[in-house]
Amino acid sequence: MSSTVQFAYRPDLDLFTARWLSLTSGSTERGEYEALLRAPEALGTPHWLLDVRRRPTTTPEAARWVTTDWLPRAAALLRPARLRLAFLVPPVRAENLRADPALHAIMSAAYAPGHPFDLRTFTDEGAAVAWLLGQLE
Repeated sequence: MSSTVQFAYRPDLDLFTARWLSLTSGSTERGEYEALLRAPEALGTPHWLLDVRRRPTTTPEAARWVTTDWLPRAAALLRPARLRLAFLVPPVRAENLRADPALHAIMSAAYAPGHPFDLRTFTDEGAAVAWLLGQLE
């Protein structure tokens, strides 16, 4: 596990959380995401909250890799359960995901039905957890 990412499992909510604790460069991002796939805390539940509020704004290349390469592999590890993943982002990053045409297209495709996972982005942790637990659509 990377020292810049903290993993936790909440058995009371059946929820895995990964929190980036400091700003990291894009060069470590793939390694950190790969570490999530090996975390025993993650493999015990299909409900994942990734708190990326301390990460820099993503690039289209990084977003494409996460949504088309990493997420399908994460979902495959959890079958037959269905991965439900919430990204917790700062408001400026949420706005960037909406305003940048390339990022918007990548994320819209990832949110669409037909994937082996459910994905949403939130700026409020309570709403993210409620969605993960099926209390909010």
